[in-house]
Amino acid sequence: MNGWMRRYTLFAALFVLLTGTAFAQGGKFLFGIHSTAKPVPAIAFNDASGNPLTLDDFKGKYVLLNVWATWCPPCRKELPDLQGLQQELGGDQFLVVALSTDAGRLANVRGLYQELGLDETQIFIDETGSAMRKLGIFAMPTTLLIDPQGQEIGRKPGPADWDSAEALAFFETQMGGKKYIDD
Repeated sequence: MNGWMRRYTLFAALFVLLTGTAFAQGGKFLFGIHSTAKPVPAIAFNDASGNPLTLDDFKGKYVLLNVWATWCPPCRKELPDLQGLQQELGGDQFLVVALSTDAGRLANVRGLYQELGLDETQIFIDETGSAMRKLGIFAMPTTLLIDPQGQEIGRKPGPADWDSAEALAFFETQMGGKKYIDD
């Protein structure tokens, strides 16, 4: 497949995924909110200790699922912001899950967390590499907002300033049940 065809295929896939999605914007922060919630395919992953997990383990709270890899410079850059968001809002209602797709490379993920001074207990990894395919992710990083019932309510391809005032206000509004945008 030539370069033009690859770009067209990627654009078409993103268009299909984001059809019915309105974008909420505040300052530098932009997040796509779907007009209706979408089911999230079952994915399996592990924590830093090798314990198996699924998204069902987090039902009952909002989950910001960030899919990333150590080889992706924007992914690496936003990890401290994601931890900052977790420190600000994490708790009974909200959890950031930064899911690495580094197949068979837990040591690389752990090394990056150490280098960046991040909380290693918050390492989540899909060593099978299947999460991207199952979730329909075509670019890294991509972040999904999942509601307490386990449904995808929004998606953001690309990096973000996750612990900015605009992002915090956006997520607080989502958790408060207030409509951030009009459908």
